[in-house]
Amino acid sequence: MDAQQLLDQAAELPYGEAKTTLLERALREADRELAIQIRMDLTEAYQYGAEPAKSFVTFSRSVAEFDAEPGRFTDWQQYNLLWQYKWICSDMRRFHEVPLQRAYDALAEMERRYRLAGHGLHAVYGARAGIAAHLGDREAAEEWFQRWQITPRDDMSDCEGCDPSHKVALLSWMGRYEEAIELAAPVVAGELTCHVQPQGILTNLLVPYLRTGRFAEAVTAHLRAYRIVQGDANYVEDFGDHLQFCALTGNEARGLEILERELPLLERSPTPGDRLHLAGCAALLLGRVEALGQGGLTVRGETVSALRIRLEGMARDLAARFDARNGTGEQTRRLEARLATEPFTDHLPLVPHARRTPAPQPVVRSDDWALPLIEEVAARTARGDSAGAAVARVELCAAYADTGRPLEALITGEEALAMLPEDDADNRLAVRRVMVLTQLDLGEHDAALAVLTELAEDMATHGYHHDAAVMTEQRADTLDKLDRDAEAAALFAEVAVSYERLGDQDGRARALRRHALSLYWAGEEEASLDAIRAARTTLDRLDDPTWERAAHDREEANILRFFDRDDEATELLRSAVAGFRAAGDEESARTVEGWLD
Repeated sequence: MDAQQLLDQAAELPYGEAKTTLLERALREADRELAIQIRMDLTEAYQYGAEPAKSFVTFSRSVAEFDAEPGRFTDWQQYNLLWQYKWICSDMRRFHEVPLQRAYDALAEMERRYRLAGHGLHAVYGARAGIAAHLGDREAAEEWFQRWQITPRDDMSDCEGCDPSHKVALLSWMGRYEEAIELAAPVVAGELTCHVQPQGILTNLLVPYLRTGRFAEAVTAHLRAYRIVQGDANYVEDFGDHLQFCALTGNEARGLEILERELPLLERSPTPGDRLHLAGCAALLLGRVEALGQGGLTVRGETVSALRIRLEGMARDLAARFDARNGTGEQTRRLEARLATEPFTDHLPLVPHARRTPAPQPVVRSDDWALPLIEEVAARTARGDSAGAAVARVELCAAYADTGRPLEALITGEEALAMLPEDDADNRLAVRRVMVLTQLDLGEHDAALAVLTELAEDMATHGYHHDAAVMTEQRADTLDKLDRDAEAAALFAEVAVSYERLGDQDGRARALRRHALSLYWAGEEEASLDAIRAARTTLDRLDDPTWERAAHDREEANILRFFDRDDEATELLRSAVAGFRAAGDEESARTVEGWLD
């Protein structure tokens, strides 16, 4: 495989070891021209693959080659090189091994090159504000922050999700919590997202929310953000913020669960700065657990007390190293202040049923079928009925999901699975089904894929063959949403066979229709036309084929349009409109009608 093929293959992979390994191999085999692009791709892969230290070398080589022969770089490559300056300058302050003057020199060089290329200094001022805050220079940080705020955005500015996130972190450090919350509002509302948002800004908002008494918003931010980042080495610093949240809100048990899960990533921290933050926040949590008389509990084989001592020592050593490099005491001051922070409340429930003591509730009529289940779980938990509380959580998980509370549903499902006996297959499968469908509702498609496969296999093992087919169809639908169309087409065909074996003609017709459409999106237009027409032969077996026939008309019309057979397509679309209306689906009828205009 040559360098270009390796580069193309790497482009299809998510950030991580597999991608960087392919790019490293491609770089070794590339000619001079292709090496330019590969080296820049490798810098990016190191950054997003939690190995930023390695990016210093590839970035420096790229800069040296550009300075030697700028004509070899395309306009895009020149732009990208300047963009990568932001990553490098930001990372330099996070490595105590990098001399402070070198970080300042890099910032000065970044500014010089931006001016020379005709770019604004919006991103430069943000970088200068960041290093000033790192040093504890409040006056300089506020000055650079003001310049950052008033300078117009330009092509070198971070995206409209990330730029506010960095500002929120700085405003929080300054104690300007209300401003931070106001600035974050559009990102929190979901209007501005990217690869690292909204999880980044939600994590940065944890302290402002707690400091301003917005406890409900803090809970939501914690639950939403941690679900996205868990297990990802790129978010080691964020793990620290979530541990701190748990320590300061009486959620020590959840904090220990997170620490148990993420502790192995401490030694794989992308930077020493990330390691310092996680170690310090973990020590705060462990200190709270000790204060509750639970210092003998273990986390990955180490007692809480012993681990606290070890992590405090690690954090203090790293803080001292940064302070020695910086010539200030800022990092040690921050660490000691964090370790001395008192909780904001004795206990902030993450879900309604997590009250430590059940509250008497007035008897009222309500359409919210979760309410009586919330009370049942709380009451059973309070009187020590663990088995009953576990079973009640199964139904409560479904109730939360059904009433539009997905985060509560997932938390409750996790609790139920931890409490239910391993041999209670029915309840465990029911909870897992609700949880994976909730993941899909939240847009967690990649994470849900593996779960759907395992769940379908387990359902079949326990004799729930139709449920297994439904989960397999859901997996095919997820592949479709991820634009993995060839895989989706194959799986829809497999599901159609399963439905036929089970006697579910509606499921079979639906799966065959989706199979044909996935073939079309996979670029197999001829095969898709043959498949949608073959699928029509199944419609006569349906008890009421009205809606499904309209859907078949709609899909075949779309395929025919590809072949410029517009008259046939128009006739089918009209038939689809009439069919959807006859089936009572006015929304689909209006949508297809719009295609006829």
